[in-house]
Amino acid sequence: MVERASRTTQAQRAMRELLGGRQLIVVSNREPYAHRRGRRGLEVESPVGGLVAALDPVLQATGGVWVAWGSGEADFEVVDAHDCIRVPPEAPSYALRRVRLTSDEVEQYYRGYANQSLWPLFHLAVDKARFVRRNWTGYQTVNRHFADATLSMVSGDAVVWIHDYHLALCPLYLRQDRPDLFLSHFWHIPWPAWDVFRICPQSAELIEGLLANDLLGFHLRRHADNFLDCAEREMGAEVSREEGLVEYHGRYTRVQAFPISIDQDRWERTAESQECERWMARLRHRFRLADRSIGVGVDRLDYSKGIPERLRAIEVLFQQAPGVRGRFVFIQKSEPSRTRIKAYRDLQSHVEAEIERINAFYGTETWQPVVYIPRPLPPAGMAALYRMADVCLVTSLQDGMNLVAKEFIASQVDGRGVLVLSELAGAADEAPWSLTINPFDSESVAETLQRALRMPPAERRERMQHMRGHLQQHDIYHWMEQHFRAAARLLATRTATRSVFTDMEEIRQQVTARDHLAVLVDFDGTLAPISDPPDDANPPPLARAVLARLARRPRCLVAVISDRALDDLRQRVGLPGVTYVGSHGFEIAGPGWGSERRQAAEVRALIAACSQRLRSRLRDVQGATVEDRGLTTTVHHRMVQRDQVETIRQAVLEEVGRVPPGKLAIRRGKTMLEIRPAIDWDKGQAALWLLEHVLGKDWRRRCAVLYAGDDRTDEDAFLAFADDGVTVKVGASPYPTAARYAVSNVAELHALLEAIWAWVQPPVVPR
Repeated sequence: MVERASRTTQAQRAMRELLGGRQLIVVSNREPYAHRRGRRGLEVESPVGGLVAALDPVLQATGGVWVAWGSGEADFEVVDAHDCIRVPPEAPSYALRRVRLTSDEVEQYYRGYANQSLWPLFHLAVDKARFVRRNWTGYQTVNRHFADATLSMVSGDAVVWIHDYHLALCPLYLRQDRPDLFLSHFWHIPWPAWDVFRICPQSAELIEGLLANDLLGFHLRRHADNFLDCAEREMGAEVSREEGLVEYHGRYTRVQAFPISIDQDRWERTAESQECERWMARLRHRFRLADRSIGVGVDRLDYSKGIPERLRAIEVLFQQAPGVRGRFVFIQKSEPSRTRIKAYRDLQSHVEAEIERINAFYGTETWQPVVYIPRPLPPAGMAALYRMADVCLVTSLQDGMNLVAKEFIASQVDGRGVLVLSELAGAADEAPWSLTINPFDSESVAETLQRALRMPPAERRERMQHMRGHLQQHDIYHWMEQHFRAAARLLATRTATRSVFTDMEEIRQQVTARDHLAVLVDFDGTLAPISDPPDDANPPPLARAVLARLARRPRCLVAVISDRALDDLRQRVGLPGVTYVGSHGFEIAGPGWGSERRQAAEVRALIAACSQRLRSRLRDVQGATVEDRGLTTTVHHRMVQRDQVETIRQAVLEEVGRVPPGKLAIRRGKTMLEIRPAIDWDKGQAALWLLEHVLGKDWRRRCAVLYAGDDRTDEDAFLAFADDGVTVKVGASPYPTAARYAVSNVAELHALLEAIWAWVQPPVVPR
């Protein structure tokens, strides 16, 4: 309980910091609480898992608004005159604004356009996609309803977070009426390539709707890249793929990957509970599972999940390995879904018929090969299925993420199960220790199932330990925090960046307003011009000279902050009195003192080993370079052919997956991938730590700060000093920056430093 409370508290704190007094409004098709009529009168359905359960405590803490379709049969019996109700019922703390929809609107918007047009097309089930004009009209109408409901709840400056494919037009309608709103949208399903997306008759309208957002999130980088291609081809928008940025009609949309996750702690606690133990015993007895290997598949009955393909592979397993007959039982947990749509009714009939056929052909009086559970199970029952499974089989034909894979990992508290995972599911990008399959190749899937069932216990535990370690660090709260940080950076860019040379008097007043001055500068592209190769980078003599003069001045802290290793940085600058902050702040050395973050030092050998293996793996990839910087390793792909970038990314992912879980992380930057200690630490935090270490906790009262940098990694520092520092972006920026000021190049920054040196000289007293 303590750990979950801690994660929830972190998310609440991050949201408060993001909001800065702004109102938060969440907009989604699904509501967090629904009112229904039960045997004892009105009953309230509480949040169950996933996004709703994670966002609910955050909204409770921030007192925001949730706008959603009022789908409960008694929802509008309890709302006020504005269709609002305070929730949660036991301790009301935020407003739920319910959107009224007629039965025709539900049919056209939800069952029609959202689930018979967008869902099949975006999951590559093109043959099932139906585009009917009245459904599109209904989709437009309902998106307008959601926008109007949201606007009715806005008070002052607001942050609006929209969710999923049901509401692609809502951002545009909001933007038209309130240009000042900050709009963020997370797209929970895949985004297809342009050749597939262009099938949609309303492709341009959908893109235009989403480009009204300030921040647009997808599960995977490739989904984000597909969207960028569509925006460029369909709308003629200006696209920066490296920066994930779209410029359309004079405004920018940041497009970024945020792989969604689950509440790992909640699943783990449920799996360890006595109730889960009772469910395991009940299921083993009910389905005669004692002394048998168990496979499990958990899905909605949806054609994107590959359930018929899964059943075909299981039958091939029984044919190829007759020895597993009688010893292996596969449990298929599937609830009927969207049964008013013919494609879903047909799928349900087909799946049930196939299970009946397989059981009739292969089953015996004492063995049922496939157990079918169509009814809902409580959380403890679901955790029991996952925990007792030897194999979890995920055969998605196309999936944005697939949280079943993560629920299985979280529930595997005994570490005995094997995850067999479709390479077409987004979760495969985060689970290199699973056994990946192509669900269309039934023979290969059957062979992989055999491998999983024969896998030694030690290998099972090792694989599961790695996946559980990654999941623990990348849970639903981490997903939310990443959103909040990205939004905070974009909010900071709303202050116009101005040339330093048009505001020199204002800058002079800022840097001379305190007794102390801190001059903090990045190295590559800031103090020294960008060099190719990077080993040739050195600061010009004039830059070295002005830094040396500033460093000798009393009450002036000069620091060079870089991703380079500390020793390399110190050697290139070579000035006494300067503080050197290397490896993004993991190692710091000032005049007469030094500091290295303990956790970072522990993984130095692991990073060196990763670097060595990557050099070997990538030696034949033309243009790829691996730069070992001690506490970080950077894999550069600036000179690599575009179709080889994914090969590099996969190699990095696999090599990091080989080390003990929770030790290393991967950070994507401008044409590079960086392996670094798995510590929440960046240039901004390093700069704040340095100032407190040198000047004390009250440094803000006593010290003026200038921070200059040229890269996206410097945006963390620009944000850290957004309120009371002089932040300077060096060079042309292809994206909005949080820096308050800008210079065109390294030489102009050096001119600014010369001016600062002149400003801080003591006045000459005439004799």
